[in-house]
Amino acid sequence: MFYKEKGFYISLICGIVCLAAFSFICMNVFSDGSGEQENAVVAQETQAPIMTEAPTATFSPEAEDATTDNVKSEVKESTPAPKKKKAKTTMKSNKTKVEDKLHFDQETGLLWPVEGDILIEYSPEKVVYFPTLSQFKTNPALIIGSKVGESVKSSSSGVVKNIETNDETGTTVTIAIGDDFKVVYGQLKDLAVSKGDEVSEGQVIGKIAKPTKYYSVEGANLYYQVKQKEETVNPLVLLR
Repeated sequence: MFYKEKGFYISLICGIVCLAAFSFICMNVFSDGSGEQENAVVAQETQAPIMTEAPTATFSPEAEDATTDNVKSEVKESTPAPKKKKAKTTMKSNKTKVEDKLHFDQETGLLWPVEGDILIEYSPEKVVYFPTLSQFKTNPALIIGSKVGESVKSSSSGVVKNIETNDETGTTVTIAIGDDFKVVYGQLKDLAVSKGDEVSEGQVIGKIAKPTKYYSVEGANLYYQVKQKEETVNPLVLLR
């Protein structure tokens, strides 16, 4: 009897265990299935939308022309404007034209630039005495005595060709008067003209300065030289 009861309880316990195991397995199966379904639904909902084929653009000649015009406009705006030529070039051209129109009448001659005695005569071929230097040498100009501050007049109409300063003649102005003639005025100060200026006969171009160390004994003077094609000419032949 005892063994029968004992076998009954063992069978009952085994059945309960089997039933519990079966229930547990069923719960896991159903649970996994529903989870996969939910995951599939979520994946389907979050999937990126499928792109449809982009519409084909329609070619338009008018649109192409407009685009081309815009590009040309941008290129034109980005291209720097050409630089203007400097006024200096034009001024130089004008000076050259004025100089070409100048005419020096040798018969009319030159106006005396200052009033004064000739301290050292023009002598390009034979030597003459220079008191300050205490020596004899040739002289390509007239040395005309004057006073410091005395006004110096232009001997003829012309254009100021050059202005320079050197040890012998101090501040020196060269004026082109036409027909390849030039007049050189040295020992000046307080100039009233600049390079490139047009001057008329009798116009004041500057004043007599203190003599340079080359003419300290001779005293204040005007260094006066006339050239034709870079060859010196005797001023006395042309002065009236």
